[in-house]
Amino acid sequence: MDNIDIDKLLENIVPMEDLTELQVGHIVKGVIAGVFNKFSFVKVGPVSCILPVSEISYDKKPKSPKAGTEIEAVVIRVSEEQGVMLSIKRAKPDPWESIDEMYHVGQRLDVTVKNIVDYGVFVEFGQGMNGLVHTKDITIQKHKNPKEILYLGEVKPAEIISIAKEKRRIQLSFKSCMDDPWKHVLEKYHVGQKLICKVVNIPDYGAFFEIEPGLEALLHRSEVGLTKKDKMKNYLSVGQELEVQIGTLDVGNKKISLRCEDFSSKLNTQIEGNEQ
Repeated sequence: MDNIDIDKLLENIVPMEDLTELQVGHIVKGVIAGVFNKFSFVKVGPVSCILPVSEISYDKKPKSPKAGTEIEAVVIRVSEEQGVMLSIKRAKPDPWESIDEMYHVGQRLDVTVKNIVDYGVFVEFGQGMNGLVHTKDITIQKHKNPKEILYLGEVKPAEIISIAKEKRRIQLSFKSCMDDPWKHVLEKYHVGQKLICKVVNIPDYGAFFEIEPGLEALLHRSEVGLTKKDKMKNYLSVGQELEVQIGTLDVGNKKISLRCEDFSSKLNTQIEGNEQ
């Protein structure tokens, strides 16, 4: 349908005698009669009109309404040669014209999750405004897949962190609306404290445990008698729980190291080299 001659097609299906009742600027109600790649047909009474995809909304990638959907649009062209063309988006003010009055960097507002992609989350707020929450700004929790902690239609608080008016882009952050757990670390934890934590990531040099959401600590392989030849993933798996002990607390650099007494016995396994 990309190469279809829309104007020629309309000449055959628009009842010419009915066009005199439609004028440019009129707001009309109609029903989507057919959906194609670049346009939709809309029935306004007996008149068949065309609705280009680019006239659906101010979004960069607008989605066509489904067949049978009732719409309100403004007439933007009336021609016996080219037919009637409608616009949904022009029936409403362009929100970007007054963006400076409505939104500013640092503003917090509720947004709705509309799409989850590899690099972030697209959200909707206000009167049809859209924005992006980049992956790094989704959560204080590391090693989390956005699809595991968010769902479509979810409403969450977010903070606007950048507005690019010329490019029509707004970037937001969920993370900035969350309480930083490092603010209370020294009140809740101390060196030598024993905890039962879950493994969240296993690089070659050790394993990261989640103490609480947004607060992770490293159990280095050297703390459990492993060498560079040993890989921690041979002894632990993501999601596994283990009793560990806080070795050091470095709030300034946001680092916590762990120890684990009787590592091999707790895992019910024998570390190579220790049994001699």
